[in-house]
Amino acid sequence: MSSDVDSEADSDIAYEIVDVVETGSFSDSEDGCPDESGDELPTLTGGAHFQAPIPSENNPSQSHLHGEIGTAEGQTTNYEVLKSMDVVGKEFASEEKAELFFTEYARAIGFGVRRHNKRWNTKGMLIGRIWVCSKQGFRSKKFLARDNRKREARPITRTGCEVEFRIGAKQGESGWVCTHFNGKHNHTLTPPQQVHYIRSHRRITEPDLAAASSLNKVGVRPSQIHEYMVDRCGGYREVGYLRRDVQNRLDDHKRRQLKESDAETCLSYLEGKKSADHAFYYDFTVTENNRLGDLFWCDGGARADYAIFGDVIAFDATYRTNAYRKPFVVLLGVNHHRRTIVFGFALLSDETEHTYTWLLHTFLSAMEGKQPKTVITDGDKAMRNAISKKFPHSHHRLCCWHLGRNAQANVNKEFTSDFRRCMLRAYTKDRFEQKWKEMVERHNVETHEWVLKMYREKTMWAEAYLRGEFFGGMRSTQRSEGLNAYLNHYVSIKLRLIAFVKQMDRLIDRQREVEGKDDFDSTDGRPVLMTHMKPFESAAADVYTRPIFRLVRDQILQEGMHIAVQVSCEENYKSFTVKKWKVSDEEWRVNIQGKWDNVSCDCLMIETLGIPCSHMFAVMKVENVDSIPHSMILARWTKKAKLGLSSEVQCTLRQHYMSVDARMGSLHAACRTLQKVAAKSCEAYELAIAGIHKLSMQLEPMSCEMAKEKPKGNLGRRFDVNDPVVVLTKGCGKKLKMGPSQQRKCSRCGNGGHTVRKCKIIIQPDGDHNDNPNQSSQFMGENTALPATRRSGIIDKGKEHNRTNEYDQHCSQQSHNGRATSSNLWYQPYAMSTDNDSTEDTMLQHLLPDYVVHHASASTFASTYANIWGGNQI
Repeated sequence: MSSDVDSEADSDIAYEIVDVVETGSFSDSEDGCPDESGDELPTLTGGAHFQAPIPSENNPSQSHLHGEIGTAEGQTTNYEVLKSMDVVGKEFASEEKAELFFTEYARAIGFGVRRHNKRWNTKGMLIGRIWVCSKQGFRSKKFLARDNRKREARPITRTGCEVEFRIGAKQGESGWVCTHFNGKHNHTLTPPQQVHYIRSHRRITEPDLAAASSLNKVGVRPSQIHEYMVDRCGGYREVGYLRRDVQNRLDDHKRRQLKESDAETCLSYLEGKKSADHAFYYDFTVTENNRLGDLFWCDGGARADYAIFGDVIAFDATYRTNAYRKPFVVLLGVNHHRRTIVFGFALLSDETEHTYTWLLHTFLSAMEGKQPKTVITDGDKAMRNAISKKFPHSHHRLCCWHLGRNAQANVNKEFTSDFRRCMLRAYTKDRFEQKWKEMVERHNVETHEWVLKMYREKTMWAEAYLRGEFFGGMRSTQRSEGLNAYLNHYVSIKLRLIAFVKQMDRLIDRQREVEGKDDFDSTDGRPVLMTHMKPFESAAADVYTRPIFRLVRDQILQEGMHIAVQVSCEENYKSFTVKKWKVSDEEWRVNIQGKWDNVSCDCLMIETLGIPCSHMFAVMKVENVDSIPHSMILARWTKKAKLGLSSEVQCTLRQHYMSVDARMGSLHAACRTLQKVAAKSCEAYELAIAGIHKLSMQLEPMSCEMAKEKPKGNLGRRFDVNDPVVVLTKGCGKKLKMGPSQQRKCSRCGNGGHTVRKCKIIIQPDGDHNDNPNQSSQFMGENTALPATRRSGIIDKGKEHNRTNEYDQHCSQQSHNGRATSSNLWYQPYAMSTDNDSTEDTMLQHLLPDYVVHHASASTFASTYANIWGGNQI
């Protein structure tokens, strides 16, 4: 560029920039030190920064940029205002430094920056870059001429601004130099209090992104994350970005984590967990089109828990937990604190018998073939058939909550109350039959189909027939339902596979943390003794966990109402009859074999729940026993239930995984105090810089060695599995249909197999006020498909254009007959008459039943059809 051109350009520049002594970046703070939020801001080496623009004397509408130098004592000195010729020729160490220089200049002046062209030489090396004002250029005309918009167009922000900052590579050496600068704007600049809204000046730093990612993983919404950042930084202007920017960066961060596909990343993650935990197990299936079908996984801790507490299991399926709408199944149990524990997770392709059979087969393979004693489900037919095949020796129980809901839906509310009483009361079988007969006669449902079906399946839900089978206090899948409600805080219908699996890891970590706290509470201190049989209560407090101890204590308290009488005594056998005080129609038989080697009671509480009943405590009092016999203590309820776990499994349970983002956020939070202390004086600042530099030099070789390490196991394995089909979640989403789809019926004749457009029955309208009624009816019949097509969102433009041309010809013919028409009306495919007896009004009422005919004006007709068609113009 010649000097004459530079001089001519300089004479037109109304904005002048600050001369900087050394190449560097600029800060918004006055002293170049970190602000109170603890975030390290890019600073200028010489301590310079930009002030807000102030009006020029020659042109009040324009602004000059003034700068200052901050000294060590906090004093400032004004820069000399320079011409653009002082920017041309300025050198930069890298293109990033040049971009930061121009961006900070734009922030101080009040305009946005956009990256423009790049130039490469014949060797493929970058030799030039250009940055321009965000209002450079104009919007393409094809976007301005659209007449079929469904949304309002974005405001026009391009004004053809010519501001430009150009750099080129230095010849024969590294570095860059400014070759051209134009600072003349043709638009109004943004005020300082609104600069933080400009897109190019809204940036989320890596520490903030790490903190936002960690918060989002535990269920904090992006809007709440932004409010937290605003509170931490001290205001909306200081935070540097908007709420929408947080959402966009989080979404972009999640997409970047998917190195290949979602399924490939998820399976690689599970393979990595298997390499770290040899007891980890996972399996999956692939569909015919090579997509991920079913997936099951469980870690070593879950397998160890199943070995101890796997005598009872409950599972249920739920939806809306992932972007693929795959049925999510959690296999649950209860631990020694009566807390819900997870034995495994599964994402299934569907809920068929074949899929559930695969799940149970895989579950048995992971759990070394051990079958549970009892299984609780919601009564799904496919699930029931799979359980009968894979768990033939397990007792299947139906969920009492689902049965109560079905009773109310199939019969009535009054019947449901009596039905729940028969279902949950610990009747004998004879007493149950009597109560059931009385109930069906009272509600007159002897022939009701659902009632008869439930009676045939009474062995799967009636407590009278389920007593003696161990269920651990579980009667329903509510533990599964409760867990699903808890998962709603961590999962959503937008989660992909890898994010979903990681959230399940977080759930497992939280579950084991709660279990650890329960273990601590059970061993830390002793409960206060409050019963009349303190030796038994003290023994129970020493053996059982705290929740089970409370159940046993209740039975000890109830012992005071019982009277035990011995009825037989043999060498190795004793029998007692226990009655309740002042209750003569109920009694229980307690049998003792040997020296309390085997104790049983007619109430079957010890077989069903696993704790001694009050009748047994009454007999122990008669026999002068001062401690609970070992035969009456179930090991799974004791404090030492998990004492037999191997050291390897215990180490796995205690292992804590921290992601890179979590470590980055933790380090950033730990350095905030260091930043505040080190920024108070130059001596502290220099000491902190030296320490950070020394620590960085020590850690750099460590990171290089870790990068060179080869992955263990099959971490590099490729699965070549495609992602499942993502279910669109626009709007409220469609509910899954439980039965066969209903056949569409014609709204005119009521028969199936066709719609009103193809119906052969023609209804003639009353009256004849049209010159050519057949032509009008035919025309209206041909055009009825247009609004229906628009409502469905599918438009055949060719057919629509032909119909419009046909209508134009029709209107041209009608105009000769004196009928007013207008080709500019958006509702023109439907001719409108102001005649009250028009056959077209009758036809409209017939074709669109929801339409109410108005004859006030054409605008009324337009507004009415706007409500029907959603306001879309034709």
